[in-house]
Amino acid sequence: MRGQLKVAISNYWHPGTGRNQSNYIEIITHRNAQHLPSLPGRTLKGLVRDAVYRWEQYGGYEKKLVPSITEQLFGTYNHSSQSNNQIWPGLLRFSDAQLPETEALYLAAHPNLISGLYQEYFATAIDHESGTAQNDSFRSIELVIPLTLYAKIDLIPNAKYRDLQQQWLRLVQQALPLVQAVGAQRSRGLGRAVLTLKQLE
Repeated sequence: MRGQLKVAISNYWHPGTGRNQSNYIEIITHRNAQHLPSLPGRTLKGLVRDAVYRWEQYGGYEKKLVPSITEQLFGTYNHSSQSNNQIWPGLLRFSDAQLPETEALYLAAHPNLISGLYQEYFATAIDHESGTAQNDSFRSIELVIPLTLYAKIDLIPNAKYRDLQQQWLRLVQQALPLVQAVGAQRSRGLGRAVLTLKQLE
């Protein structure tokens, strides 16, 4: 069973790289090989894993499984309480979230439009007594305009636990409303998003 994850982003967002681009932009966005906005699969997997974990902890599933749903679908961490410090890969593999193929092809044919997908944002801290900018407080970041991206979720054939192969999609669907934003600086209001999942034929 294969799924398509839709990421509908409703405001500016930042898929961070931590890399500098120039002397005046401190943090640039992650881009794919075609220089288009992309949300890395590892980032998506982490966001969805966190949502499934919270959903499971809140009692979203009526049965308590060992290993947990989260560990079966996404694998274990080094010091997981239920895995006895064992590490294994989960059942799900996430691709990068990309623009639809038709839009990507159009932009490839019109590369002059690509720069319009990105905006530069500048901020500084103001000293309330003097009304001037504080020293070394100027910050700059590259943001991406609101977009809708799509990622594929596939099953890993050699996963250690495969009991949830037929129901993973339904379980993840129930947890997705807990993901409310994507990208960096989500706590500051960037990257508000709605994630939905459907089965691919």
